[in-house]
Amino acid sequence: MCSNQPHSLIVQSREPMQDNSSTYHGDLLIVDDVADNLRVLSNILSNQGYRVRAVKNSAMALMGAKLVPPDVILLDIRMPEINGYEVCQQLKSDPQLCEIPIIFLSALDEATDKAKAFEVGGADYITKPFQMEEVLARVKNQLTLQRLKKEVAQQRQQLEQVSSASESSNLKPLQPVYAEMLLEITSILKCCDRLSQDSQLIAEQAAGLRSIHQSSQNLLKLVNQQLKDLTN
Repeated sequence: MCSNQPHSLIVQSREPMQDNSSTYHGDLLIVDDVADNLRVLSNILSNQGYRVRAVKNSAMALMGAKLVPPDVILLDIRMPEINGYEVCQQLKSDPQLCEIPIIFLSALDEATDKAKAFEVGGADYITKPFQMEEVLARVKNQLTLQRLKKEVAQQRQQLEQVSSASESSNLKPLQPVYAEMLLEITSILKCCDRLSQDSQLIAEQAAGLRSIHQSSQNLLKLVNQQLKDLTN
């Protein structure tokens, strides 16, 4: 059941936000049944360079996510008809949408509520009232994690393609391609190391970074082996 009292959003900001609207940072979908919450979040995130879509109910959230999948979803838990947990479960059951990070927004602050948020597939959890600096930091963290995952997947795909070509042709000109891949993978590893020092990271994000770091290390070993084989 949805609470009869609106979930007030109090924005606590130590410094004025900088207007970076000229730079696009990502596509966000915000879901909250309180219009004031949507307005405040939309304004601040839009001013930081995010393209924001705001919807007031779960049905519109599911429809909007399927029509144009966002990079990150900020999802309120207590909503009428379909609550945030159920929306998250439906999104995670869809192969086309299951990788979208979901950050739960709620006035709830009990440990059991947070545990359930992660149990159904949430990537992060922010309790209202909250500081907008924290929201921006957590959104940025999720976008960075997603970017690193995609880069690792792309590097693995490229490695498979180049390895296949080298097996069939054994061409020395492939060596610069491997060298470039080494630079990209090293960049990913450095980014993981830097992000792991962030005090805003929660356990699930830290685990994601460790997984990305390990995958990158495995790729690094494979690329080094391919380079060794080519130079022998």
